[in-house]
Amino acid sequence: MTDIDAPVVIIGAGPVGLATALVLGRHGVRSVVFEQYDGINPHPRAHVVNTRSMELFRTWGIADAVRAEAADPSWAGTILWKQTLAGEPLGRIELVEGPEDQLLRRIHASAEQLTSCAQDRVQRHLLDAVLAQGMATVHYSTTVVEVTDLGDRVDVTVEGVGGRQTLRTRYAVAADGATGGMRDRLGIAMDGSPVLGHQLNIYFHADLSPWMREDPALLVWLINSASPGLLIGMDGVRRWTFQKSFDPAVESPQDYPPERCARIIREAVGTTELDVDIRSVGPWIMTARTAETYRSGRVFLVGDAAHQFPPTGGLGMNSGLADADNLGWKLAAVLRGGASDALLDGYERERRPVAVDNARHSMLNAIKMAEVGIGPETTRIAARLESSDPAVAAAERRRIAEAIPPQRPHFDALNQEIGYVYGAARHDDGAPLSATDYTPIAAPGARLPHAWIERAGERVSTHDLLIPGFTLITGPGGANWADAFAETGQDVAKRTVVIGRDVTSPDGHCPELLGIGEDGALLVRPDGHIAWHSAEGSSPASALAALLNAAEQSA
Repeated sequence: MTDIDAPVVIIGAGPVGLATALVLGRHGVRSVVFEQYDGINPHPRAHVVNTRSMELFRTWGIADAVRAEAADPSWAGTILWKQTLAGEPLGRIELVEGPEDQLLRRIHASAEQLTSCAQDRVQRHLLDAVLAQGMATVHYSTTVVEVTDLGDRVDVTVEGVGGRQTLRTRYAVAADGATGGMRDRLGIAMDGSPVLGHQLNIYFHADLSPWMREDPALLVWLINSASPGLLIGMDGVRRWTFQKSFDPAVESPQDYPPERCARIIREAVGTTELDVDIRSVGPWIMTARTAETYRSGRVFLVGDAAHQFPPTGGLGMNSGLADADNLGWKLAAVLRGGASDALLDGYERERRPVAVDNARHSMLNAIKMAEVGIGPETTRIAARLESSDPAVAAAERRRIAEAIPPQRPHFDALNQEIGYVYGAARHDDGAPLSATDYTPIAAPGARLPHAWIERAGERVSTHDLLIPGFTLITGPGGANWADAFAETGQDVAKRTVVIGRDVTSPDGHCPELLGIGEDGALLVRPDGHIAWHSAEGSSPASALAALLNAAEQSA
């Protein structure tokens, strides 16, 4: 038995596991990360980095690096439907040509914008940040084989190059993905849909410029009888993935050697003359499930270990990154700030409803995509497109063209990205909230609204004011709130920002947007969500004490 100099063990060094380590380190908490594989998986899986994740990356100092490796914005907003890549478009969605009010809403909502960056590149930047921070140790080629919760501590047994050993720590975080196994070993069941389908993700290198040069697109949905699927441009130059369905009842991933995969890619492109370098093939299961609980004693689930969604909406990795941010500050508050352990129950209470709603949204997207030939209707629709009767083929093309524009919320769901409010119902009178119509609100549980302000002559976002602690933002006459905040005895990092003294709002819009006016104030948690508003309680000091003691929930 070895006591380690880190109160948290993290199982899995994917994006969510590394994000958890990074957040803990920002709060002064050391961690140890164990990853069964020998390094970052070069096979790109997720690629959507939504607005909230880019805001987190901005806070963590890696937004510029991720943006530098992201898809070119000039074509990343284009989604095409074709029969083959070499064929004529059946229809398209241009995200930059949407309704003006929707575009302006997205531009004004955040200092950051949704982008596309291959998961392996995102993971590299997270790993670099973790290593530079120096608060976590990452062990590759090391498998966690057992976790034993002893009530006041956790024993973690690992196997690696040094053999088997058992380590003693305070808490463990399972970030080992959908198939990692730790959730099942903890006996945590999943709620949600049955398996919706089995997919193969074929990662390959090829020069597709003859077909992409004049009409580039991030996503190309291909509907044909020979090789239907989804082509994703990871860099728009050489790196691509192709998603196709397969039936595990009659075949396995081993039945897809490089030669067969290369033939599938050529059929999807619509040419026999293409040099295809198959890099890897990865199977995955399409489902929409959420863990019944996110906590088992001193062990927590984050990311795909806690929830799995269809990729229709790009919410999987992004939800996991927000999980890490939410859990990380709470673990730190308990470990360093003396907060009640009950604060950790708020992690599931806040994050699970978001996951359930993201699963709902992703499922609706997947079902709606059947209208344009993606899913169980692919074979029938492809047959109509390829009909020897020109009238049948033309009618089907017209039908698909009309069905494509309503798919826009699948790809542009700002409210789903940043509009969730902890502690608030995600549905109004049984009707789903709009995925697109985001309206900033300054209320407990909501993400702090973004506004451009000036600090020392520099244009910054309200999000740039936040620290790895609690931030009190007051109106120009908010000195009394600042004094009250200073009175709290809680051992946590604190900052007070007075608009008009520490920062200025050139257009005068910021106090109004934050709902604090001349004399009001609001208290922002370490994860950027509002803990308290001047209209909601007696003082920020009492609100902070109540939050950390978990005597009542202010968000």
